[in-house]
Amino acid sequence: MDTYVRAVGAAALQGLLTGVWVAAGELPPAKRRLSRAGAVITLSAVASIGDRTFPDEARAVPPQPRDLSPDPRALGGGAGEAPPRPISKARLAATGVGVAVSVATMIGGRRLQKRWLAALARDGHAHPHRALGLRLGLISFAGTLPRQLIRVHEAR
Repeated sequence: MDTYVRAVGAAALQGLLTGVWVAAGELPPAKRRLSRAGAVITLSAVASIGDRTFPDEARAVPPQPRDLSPDPRALGGGAGEAPPRPISKARLAATGVGVAVSVATMIGGRRLQKRWLAALARDGHAHPHRALGLRLGLISFAGTLPRQLIRVHEAR
């Protein structure tokens, strides 16, 4: 069962990973790859610790015997097949709009990152990539948190 604490933790991990990923941009290539890989592995391990809980109901249900009879559809018999669904134009349009918005968001976000990084370097910041990593980590946290909280609220 998801909790609000877990939702905040997942958003914090996402923000931390984003911040570390961006902040590593000022490192030499070998150290950058090593730090990014270490961050992904470490944060994945931390996230998986919380996923090891099993609900009591799952343990109480005995395993059901498997049906070993062959599936008639796998043998070439089409008796159990459902007719193909027609493609909805509205669904296709919504998918296209979703892809376009995602691409525009990625391009706009990358431009904003470059602009902020240039401004930090121009202003003489000692570590512009670290400052950019902090900004983007906070933005990632703020962007991820509502989605996580909504998911928990809907599950209850």
